[in-house]
Amino acid sequence: MCPHTPSCPDPSGPDREAARTVVSHPEQGWSLLCNGIIIFEDTGELLPGGAAIGPHRPTDLAACTMTMHVPTEIPPAQFRSSAA
Repeated sequence: MCPHTPSCPDPSGPDREAARTVVSHPEQGWSLLCNGIIIFEDTGELLPGGAAIGPHRPTDLAACTMTMHVPTEIPPAQFRSSAA
């Protein structure tokens, strides 16, 4: 069915989201891929047979990043030489 060369991934394959976008409606939050999958803004999917796949990737970068505490100064005890 896919007119592209090489053809788009099969909707049942693990790389199904790599298919080309045929119709995009960002204002409605969905896009139709060449392999018949409807992919939603929240990363959920509706497969051609009617099966649904829930959101499966984080979409909020703030939730994905780890915060790390970096001390602003090192306590003087850590500067002491082991020879002292």
